[in-house]
Amino acid sequence: MTEHPESANPNLIDSLLHPLAQPIRQLLTRGGRAELNKIIIDDEENILQALAAGVEVDSLYFSGDEQISDALRKNLTAGATIHEIAKRTTKKLFENDKLSRVFAIAETPKPLGLEALKQIRKDVVVLEDLSISGNIGNITRTSLALGVGGILLLNMDPVDLYDRRLIRASRGYLFSLPMITATTADFLAYCQKNNETLLAMDMSAEKTVAEISSMPQRLLIAFGSEKDGCSLELEQAATLKVKIPISPKVESLNVSASAGITLFNRVGFNQNT
Repeated sequence: MTEHPESANPNLIDSLLHPLAQPIRQLLTRGGRAELNKIIIDDEENILQALAAGVEVDSLYFSGDEQISDALRKNLTAGATIHEIAKRTTKKLFENDKLSRVFAIAETPKPLGLEALKQIRKDVVVLEDLSISGNIGNITRTSLALGVGGILLLNMDPVDLYDRRLIRASRGYLFSLPMITATTADFLAYCQKNNETLLAMDMSAEKTVAEISSMPQRLLIAFGSEKDGCSLELEQAATLKVKIPISPKVESLNVSASAGITLFNRVGFNQNT
C-alpha cells in the first residue's frame, strides 16, 4: 500500500467533527456498544481472527505509519470500507483508552444462551463472576488450544463480553469459541433439568485433576474467582469435585493457572475422541 500524506488525502479523518469520528468515540463506551450493537476490534491479528470466525466487519481504520496487509484486505467482509485517521485525531479519539493504530468496527456477534450447550459435544469451561479481562482472555486461549468446546460466563452482561480489553487479552480467539452468558441460577436449573455433569474445583476434594482424563462424559468445568472461588450454590450443585495438589506454602493459584492445569490433565482424554 502506498502511503498517503495527510495533506494529500482528501478523505482523511482529521477532526473529531468528521462524521465517522463520533461512532468510534461512542463505541469506546459500554453504552455505545449496546446502543449501536457494534464493537471495536484492535490490531490486525485480532481482526483476522474475527474474520476467520465469521464476524462481519463494517469498516477498517489505520493511522500513522501503519499499513494494511494484503491478507487483511483480502479477507475483509465484502463491502467493508477502509479509512485513514490522522495521528493527532487518533490520540484525541481514544483519549485515556488504549490507543489503537489499526482497528475495525464490526457487528456484535449474536449472543448465545444456555440452549447453545445442547449443540456442543466437547467439554465446556464455566467461569463464574470473573471480572479481570486478562484471566478470561488467557483461559479462552488455553481452552481453544486444549480442545474445549465453549466458554460459559456466569453473571456477565453480554455487552461486556466484547470489551476491547477482553478481545485483546484473548488474542481474538474468543471469536473462535461459542461464548455463552447466563446467570448462576439459570445455569444450575439447566444442569439439573438436563442431567449435566458439573465439575467444580475444591481443595478438600478426594479426587485430583489427574483422574478426570478417564471420564468419558462431557464435563462442564467450573472455575470461580481466585479470591472467593465458585459460589456456594454452584459448589453444592457440583456432580464432581477435584483438587489440584499444591504445596501448603501456597494458599491458592491464579484462576487462569488452575484452568490451564485442569484442562491439560483433561486433554489426554479429549484428544483421543
